[in-house]
Order: sequence, then C-alpha cells, then structure tokens
Amino acid sequence: MLLNPFTQTPAKIGVIGLGYVGLPLAVALAAKYEVVGFDINSERIAELKAGHDRTLEATPEELAGAKALSFASDEAALAACNVFIVT
Repeated sequence: MLLNPFTQTPAKIGVIGLGYVGLPLAVALAAKYEVVGFDINSERIAELKAGHDRTLEATPEELAGAKALSFASDEAALAACNVFIVT
C-alpha cells in the first residue's frame, strides 16, 4: 500500500486528465485508494458523475463500482491529494 511518508496514512491520489489513459487508471487505483479524477472539461466531469463514459474506456458498472473515485473540474478538489499522476 502506498503511504503518505509524513503521516503514514494511505495516499490520496489525484489523476489529472481523464482520457483514454487517465480514466482507466483512476478506476483501477480506486480499488485500493481514494482517488480524485480531475479534468478541465466540465462536460466530461458531468458525464462521468452520471456514470457514462462516451469514450467507452470504462463501463457504467466500473464507474459505479469505483466507490473511492470522485470527479472534479475545479482544481481546489486536488488540494487534499498527496500523490499526483498527470496523464
């Protein structure tokens, strides 16, 4: 398990960019970690929050099952993250 080296608590991961690499990565990481999926496209975020991915990189079942995954288009949501992955 990836830990924050300062607090020894589980990492909170920010995945920046929810395209064909970022979205499947965020879904996979959410199986073990709390994840914030960030994208500047607010329409994309609304679509993902509704459980739909028009690019078909993630199924509605995968999105619904990723309970530790949240989506945001406001960079303030990344403030709580201590690990960042830019895709």
